[in-house]
Amino acid sequence: MVERADIAVIGGGMVGLASALALRERGLDVVLCDPGEARARTSYGNAGVVSRGSILPMASPALWGKLPAYLRNADRALRLDYPHLPRILPYLTHFLASARESRWREAAASLLPLTSAAYAAHERLAAKAGTTDRLARTGWIKAYRTEEAFAGAALERDILHRHGVAFEILDGDALREREPALVRRYARGMLLTETGSVREPGRLIEACEALFAQSGGRRIRGSVTRLTPGSEGWSVAHDGGTLAAKQVVLAAGAASGTLTKDLGYRFAIAAERGYHRHYALHPDSPPLTCPVLDTGAASIIAPMGPDRVRVLSGVELNARHAKPNHSQIEAASREAAETLRLGGPLDNEPWLGSRPATPDGMPVIGHAPRHTGLIFAFGHGHIGLSTGPITGEIVADLATGREPAVPIAPFAPQRLLGFPRLL
Repeated sequence: MVERADIAVIGGGMVGLASALALRERGLDVVLCDPGEARARTSYGNAGVVSRGSILPMASPALWGKLPAYLRNADRALRLDYPHLPRILPYLTHFLASARESRWREAAASLLPLTSAAYAAHERLAAKAGTTDRLARTGWIKAYRTEEAFAGAALERDILHRHGVAFEILDGDALREREPALVRRYARGMLLTETGSVREPGRLIEACEALFAQSGGRRIRGSVTRLTPGSEGWSVAHDGGTLAAKQVVLAAGAASGTLTKDLGYRFAIAAERGYHRHYALHPDSPPLTCPVLDTGAASIIAPMGPDRVRVLSGVELNARHAKPNHSQIEAASREAAETLRLGGPLDNEPWLGSRPATPDGMPVIGHAPRHTGLIFAFGHGHIGLSTGPITGEIVADLATGREPAVPIAPFAPQRLLGFPRLL
């Protein structure tokens, strides 16, 4: 028999779960469709940063000066898999076109209302899920090894300042005083004070799953293979059968483009793969109190508890299911061992996940242009965990005919359509 629901949410990461929970609060009968592979979700491997200042996309004007090193795979911030690049050529073309100061400033202005609402939405979700002990206003630090590197980020600081994002500039001594766990000497640091962090993001996802079940939400553990519109809603084909739903929310991250292709939507999106590994802190080391982006290593070190940290690598542009390449995370781990007093690794092997990336660095949120009852909510890139809860509230507004509290016109699906090939 065909299972039925008011609305199907496809994707069980932070965006999908938050959407499913917000829709249940509006009284809708919700079915969440997801394979159930917790470690495969990008939300699981996040640094946990929830920052009002996450308004600057990867396509920055500084890209052009770094491009020769990127093309040689000589910069740890980016690794290119050359056989894969022809498949993402439209994404790359649009990405390069976005790497201009005017576009960077426009994107920052568009993202600010979303990121400004992110922490409060996390607080509301944490209170319901019973995870308030895992969310704190820790701030987060961007550390610069040289004065030249700090000077090179002047445009970033100007944009943050113009949008009222609070930060403090620390010299090397002040940075060491703020974070005694750091043994590497840095020239400067920028502390973004309006930033929180989620300790062990995977635990938050598990709590949200439990809350969804307690709320009466239903779940299908399997992959969705096809979406078919009908006169009374949607037919959702999955590994175990078929679900009939009046509406569908597509929040499947980097896999979303596969499902939209059959509906005629070819989005300029790509999978930005990233790796992490956990390490114990040396017993004599002070705890790390907030996430630190080492700009010289192009990697992040984030506290996951008083005695362990998560080391996260730069970006790898490759197919989602390609074999892992551990060169970036191995380099990041070597750098981290000179930044903190580390003990041994706590994982048998590094984690790997794929961020759903758009070329302009902004998510896709809104009604599908040509299909009634289909809502897109994917492409959040590096801010999926951060803006997932507020995106869920926006989705619930869209599904129930309300005006979202956050303006979403800049995130309209139409802006990324029209490219000749699916990425």
